[in-house]
Amino acid sequence: MKPTVFLHCPLPPDEFADRLRRRIDPQQRTLFSLSGYKGEKPILGEVGKTEFRLQKRRYSRNDFAGHFYGVFEPESGGTRIKGYFAPPRWARYFMRVWLASAVVCGVPLFVATLRDVKTGTHKVSGDTWVGLVVPLLLIFVGTGLPTLTRRFGRNDRRSMVEFVQGAVGARVDDLDTSIR
Repeated sequence: MKPTVFLHCPLPPDEFADRLRRRIDPQQRTLFSLSGYKGEKPILGEVGKTEFRLQKRRYSRNDFAGHFYGVFEPESGGTRIKGYFAPPRWARYFMRVWLASAVVCGVPLFVATLRDVKTGTHKVSGDTWVGLVVPLLLIFVGTGLPTLTRRFGRNDRRSMVEFVQGAVGARVDDLDTSIR
């Protein structure tokens, strides 16, 4: 995926990573929290040697909300950060499997049911409307649900960029207009 935000931080990469790590809670699950994660900080995530992933702490479920994925590298005068927003990898793979299954199973059922309706035969057993509506509904859910939940998390993009700016004193060099 192409980066949608570029930031510059005056700190060296090691200091950038340490400061960011101190300002977030690690993503550790627990039963004794309303958000489902240990800690109380508003941002969860992981920070490695050259990359990080951040997400807002949520008290409701939105598995398709964008996480902020970033890569950082040294540059003259500090650290260059390239980042983008995407749902978690498992959610992207799940939706691909969902859509492939809906198309592979649903399209033949839809076509066979539609042929039965047009010709008046009854080769497909069951309710005709189920054979016409359910395959389309499964495909619609597979494409519409991620789009809808991305809209619910739209403000998260701005707040996560602002969080990084405040946490490490970074400034935005370039920002995709969909984040503003």
